[in-house]
Parts: sequence; structure tokens; C-alpha cells
Amino acid sequence: WIICHSLLIMLNPQVCCCVWWVGAARRVDYDTMLDLSTETPSLSAGNEDIHRRSLSPWTWRMSTVPTRIPSTIWEAECSSSVCQFSERQTGDGTEGLNAVPIYQDVLVLLRKPGSGCFTSSFRRVAVGCTCVRALSDTSTHLS
Repeated sequence: WIICHSLLIMLNPQVCCCVWWVGAARRVDYDTMLDLSTETPSLSAGNEDIHRRSLSPWTWRMSTVPTRIPSTIWEAECSSSVCQFSERQTGDGTEGLNAVPIYQDVLVLLRKPGSGCFTSSFRRVAVGCTCVRALSDTSTHLS
């Protein structure tokens, strides 16, 4: 089977998808409307400043590519390589913790130059930071 994808931008933010399946004996055309909503539900109520309150705080960096859907992706950048603790918490075994990014794969569409067609791919995006135990030399722990 050969799959031919043709994606054409319609009115914002909809994408018109036409998929054509080529088989040995028959041809079937499928037309599908993909509605990409720009509305975001408030699933993070109360977490507006979690990136600043975290023990591994981060800032947001904007990445905009006009030929990509979504055109703008916000990515987390850890503010430090070590976790932040108050003075009262130091000395209780919390040292040796590193701040590291948490990643999520995000589906993106990239417009092919000179056409209304798009290719789909996944982009690895940092969505926050967390504290983890520092890596140690594991060769000394092997038996």
C-alpha cells in the first residue's frame, strides 16, 4: 500500500486532510477535517507560578517557526543545575541532588516548501524541571 498525504491549511486553525490509499485493484479517497483548537482548558489552576516555586525552578523560552503547527512552542530551561533548598533544609541529605529537565514528545506538522503539504514528526520538548539524585560512578557498585 502507498499512502499519499495532502494537507491544506483552511481557515484558522483548521487543517484539511485528504488521504488517498492506492491498492492493487481499487482506489478510495478519504477527506477528513482536522480541527486544531487554540482553546486550552484550565487544567493547571493554582499552578500558574509552579516554575518559580519548584525546588528545581525553570524559565520559559519561546520557539517560533512560522511554517510549523503549532507555530510557537514554549520550552522549559532549568534555572540551575542543582536543586534549591532553604537554609534550614541543608545538611539533611538533600545535597547531591541535580535539577534536570522533564521531556515530552510533541506532535508537530512542518510545511513542505512551495506547497500546502505538511510532514508530521515528533519534537522533544522540555516541559519542566525536577530534582534527581546526582549520578555517581556506577562501576564501583558493580559486583
